[in-house]
Amino acid sequence: MNPFARMLRSTRLQKRALDSFTEHPGLTEQLLRVQGLSLSNWYPPTITEAMGVPAVFRAVTLISNLVGSLTMEAWRNGQRMQTPPTLVSRPGVFTDPYDFYRDTAYSLATRGEYIWWTVDRDDDRMARKVLLLPPGEVTVDWDQSIPILRTYEWRGKKLDADDVTHRTFSREPGALRGHGPLQLCGAALSAAVEADEWAARFFKRGGAPATVLEHPTNMTGAEARDLKNQWLETEGNEVKVASGGTKAVAFQVNPEAAQLLESRRYSASSIATAFGMDADMLNAAQSGTSITYGNVGQRFDNFVRSTLGPNYLEPIEHGISELLPRTTVARFNLQGLLRADVKTQADVYSTLVAAGVEDTKAAEIAGIGSLVDTQPVPAPERFRIEVPA
Repeated sequence: MNPFARMLRSTRLQKRALDSFTEHPGLTEQLLRVQGLSLSNWYPPTITEAMGVPAVFRAVTLISNLVGSLTMEAWRNGQRMQTPPTLVSRPGVFTDPYDFYRDTAYSLATRGEYIWWTVDRDDDRMARKVLLLPPGEVTVDWDQSIPILRTYEWRGKKLDADDVTHRTFSREPGALRGHGPLQLCGAALSAAVEADEWAARFFKRGGAPATVLEHPTNMTGAEARDLKNQWLETEGNEVKVASGGTKAVAFQVNPEAAQLLESRRYSASSIATAFGMDADMLNAAQSGTSITYGNVGQRFDNFVRSTLGPNYLEPIEHGISELLPRTTVARFNLQGLLRADVKTQADVYSTLVAAGVEDTKAAEIAGIGSLVDTQPVPAPERFRIEVPA
């Protein structure tokens, strides 16, 4: 590699190193990148670069926005609390519940972990408000006196480990930090990013020329420019005259191959696999597959149960529940997500009523909310919180 190319690569890698997420803090990889070196022959993209891939953007925003739209409920001794604790109704500092839960899910999807810092407690020392910290700004290390415990530092401030809730998408046993699809599927993401950039460059340079002028003799640059200008003097649909042995040859190019469309479709499918969802949810279904109205609800139900629930909802629910009294747990209300379509609800309700099931019970089983919530739960009050200095 020549010195100029090495310098350009080093400049780009320095920018990437600031947004590195291959490991935390990833010093070994970052130092190699700054020198233009790598342990492999490809470079994992940054989170910003990965989010520029439509399939990744769709997966992350679908997951995070869906989590943000859910309502968190508090359950005590098996009964739903009509007035949930502040930590459940409005857990975030200066943010509403939608933003807090959405941002927490976004952190899980992009960084493979979330870190909450408890900033306010009630008179019984129970957590009342938490702050979602940017994972890239938090330094995690092993406690020198008790090596199985972790220590946390954020923006030069050492945090009390008892005030930190740190949960992960996935984590190696004994590892300090968590990781997710964007950390472990670097090769697939690199291929997706490079393919999109290739297609962008194809169009940036005007795609492919429609016509190539072939001349039997070697021409200088000036002669070639003159010939091209003469050819372009008339409009494209007018008669043109070629002389001196010049031939106009139509340039044949396969647009799909030039834009790597098939490769990009495969990359989108791989990204769906990495996030644990069906490809059609990212508009990346392969040819030969189909989805009908009858199984749309089933596919979404599968997405909630196999992807959203275990990877995002459970870590957030457990994080909140660990900060509540022992008899209280936090659970997202999934009734709206898992509710069947109107026709299925009506069929289930009619079948149950015909079998002798009471109307209210049949409506509850069928998911017809208007007949179930005879005593609606009042909306939680908005709390004012003073953040300690």
